[in-house]
Amino acid sequence: MLRSLHLLLLAFLAAPSFAAPPDALAQWIPNGWKVITHNAGDLNGDGMDDVVLVTEATNPANFKKKPEGSLGPDILNLNPRRLTILLRSFSGLKEVLRRDDLLPSESAEGMDCLADPLENGGVSIARGNLVIELQDWRSCGSYGVVNEKFTFRAQGTRFQLVGYDRSESSRSTGERSEYSTNYLTGKKKTTTGLNDFRDFKAKVAWKRLASQRAFYLNDISLSCDAADPAQKDNWCQ
Repeated sequence: MLRSLHLLLLAFLAAPSFAAPPDALAQWIPNGWKVITHNAGDLNGDGMDDVVLVTEATNPANFKKKPEGSLGPDILNLNPRRLTILLRSFSGLKEVLRRDDLLPSESAEGMDCLADPLENGGVSIARGNLVIELQDWRSCGSYGVVNEKFTFRAQGTRFQLVGYDRSESSRSTGERSEYSTNYLTGKKKTTTGLNDFRDFKAKVAWKRLASQRAFYLNDISLSCDAADPAQKDNWCQ
């Protein structure tokens, strides 16, 4: 019994500190909202765990019954989601970014069979970067699948877009194209001719971006629906 307690204590002391207790985040979870995910990790290289919080409103008015005769879930959840970034210092956590217009809702009107865009990815911290992964996958009405990955790196209290990866594929034919843009090197890689069902020789092309403008999380949109959302000096246009 004592040995079991000793091992349990060692496991507790060795556990990583990234899982912030709910009460430490309570002030960033207003009434009528719930936590979807919270991740912790060092975003700015100071050796302390920062927190990325995704919350969702629970307003009953935003739960809509699907139209008669349509497919998909019976109820659409159109509640907005909020992304909050908290940087830690010796005095505690400080909010440096909050956006209610960035992350897609679980459901979308007119797209009854759409899977939750955050279901197979979502928001995470990887290698010191903030990563947002979105999917466009529908169980009816479309064979197309789009996966996007946005990678941001802290620049002070702002987060610069350093990478954008996108894949477009068909569940019907297996055809797939991939696009990978590195905004630090100013280069974009396009891979076409891929197929999830058959072996084909892929074609790879590189190009240099027309602009070296930096894009930041506080002022871009993630809903561009384009393989190259950075058009000259604009984003998503």
